Amino acid sequence: MRQQSNIVSLPAELVQQPGTLPAHCTRHGRPAARRVDFALQSKVRIEGSRVRQVGVFGGAGMADRLGQHAKKVRVTHVKGWPLCHTCARTRASWLVVSSVMFFGGLLAFVGSLIIGIIAEKGTVPWLAGVAVAGFVLLVLSAFPFHRGSLARLVGANTAPDGTSVRVTNPSAAFVAELPRTG
Repeated sequence: MRQQSNIVSLPAELVQQPGTLPAHCTRHGRPAARRVDFALQSKVRIEGSRVRQVGVFGGAGMADRLGQHAKKVRVTHVKGWPLCHTCARTRASWLVVSSVMFFGGLLAFVGSLIIGIIAEKGTVPWLAGVAVAGFVLLVLSAFPFHRGSLARLVGANTAPDGTSVRVTNPSAAFVAELPRTG
């Protein structure tokens, strides 16, 4: 384990084995109420201007950017990461908000389109507003979904080379229980 300026680096082999992580939450330092398995990705920087690549080349430019991303991203499969009651409740709350926004928006969007098709022409012009509001809710549901993501909750990501998982601002209880390596 390496530590520098509030970032703790854990070897990928350590986090990929169940039962090797501390019994306390990384964020709050409270005892783990549950353990979760998930995949962490590294943050990827793609060369070139997005506007020039996608705007000029369209689909080919987007395919090139996706290809660069696929070559550079590293994924670590984490086993048994500790979450306290607060973190588990926070995650569940954000995912419920995201689901309500997504499915409510989908229902409003599709429902207004179906009713608009079935209804007599020009009798329900306000349905266009409902369709737009539903579409906006669909798009905005991504924000609470991101807020409830495990990577954001635990403050971790995979290093660019994929050999370690970096935890930003871990709790003292979490750090104290980590195995010491030379």
